[in-house]
Amino acid sequence: MRNTLHQVTRLPCTRAHKSSLLPSSCRSICAVRQIQGRIGVEDFQKEAMEMNEPLLIKGQAEALRAMTRWFSFHTVPRSTSKQAVSLSEYFAHEFDVRTVPYELTVPTWRPRGFDGDNIDRFISWMAKTQTAWPHLYLSSYLHDVKQQLGDEYDEHHRFLRFEAPISLMSAALRYNATKVSFQRVTQLYIAQAPISDLPTVLQDDLATPEIVLKAGKGDVYGSSIWLGLEPTYTPWHCDPNPNYFCQMYGGKVIRLLPPGLGKSLFRKVQAELGQTGSPSIRGDEMMQGEERTLLTTKVWTEEAPKEMMEAEVTQGDSLFIPKGWWHSVKSADYKGDLNGSVNWWFR
Repeated sequence: MRNTLHQVTRLPCTRAHKSSLLPSSCRSICAVRQIQGRIGVEDFQKEAMEMNEPLLIKGQAEALRAMTRWFSFHTVPRSTSKQAVSLSEYFAHEFDVRTVPYELTVPTWRPRGFDGDNIDRFISWMAKTQTAWPHLYLSSYLHDVKQQLGDEYDEHHRFLRFEAPISLMSAALRYNATKVSFQRVTQLYIAQAPISDLPTVLQDDLATPEIVLKAGKGDVYGSSIWLGLEPTYTPWHCDPNPNYFCQMYGGKVIRLLPPGLGKSLFRKVQAELGQTGSPSIRGDEMMQGEERTLLTTKVWTEEAPKEMMEAEVTQGDSLFIPKGWWHSVKSADYKGDLNGSVNWWFR
């Protein structure tokens, strides 16, 4: 039986979302079309796949069991009202010692009056207060990782990829719960960790959505989890397959352009930098240096093209990003809290 067609709305253009990476734009950005409530396969094919446009589906991701099993909440020390989120004991029991790919971005700026490096403080905290394994190992390991960043500072950030146990993220969340916002570890990101690498019981918590399995040809090219300490950030890029993105905890903001316009923006930045980089083969230059800085400016400030679109994806929402559409993703907040997402690439 065919599903009842949902009402799809394109919201009016609104003032650009405040960026956690750069000052907010004063210009309006048009919102992605959205649906309130869940949508069936046939309606999704009609309203998203056939139109080849992004579609925000409010509440569609709530069926993911991970949303209720992977996270736990506790009262912040010295506070009677504020709650902090951490990875649940259930999640840690299944996954704590497994290694996952991390990204670490260290900002060069510091709040006025702040003396020290939050990563160094976190390393010392693990060594002094978390005396049981694996925290002593993690403290030594993270110290060695950070040494790889060296003393050469980029204009805004230093960036490193490495692999470490999931327990590193758990420890960082416990550390952040004891600190005010500007003393917390931020931009530590488990980025693009394949669902297929998870223990079976956790894979079951992220059952592939029916839309992914049935709206196209049934080919699933990959799927990943994204767990990080805000602000999290993914720079301007495009994917060779449609992307079904679900927000499990916290919120993210995504800016998008169709293939031709997105590629033109990328080429414009390349020209300004005197570079000839490939739009399909992207490396660490996306995450640091002049290219990251200029692309971020062109996407997230008033310099963004007038055709730029934006979706605010909150907990339980899903976003369909068509094949070839360029996009950049950042967390809605920046204070070191947990942000969690999952996505599937399919056709």
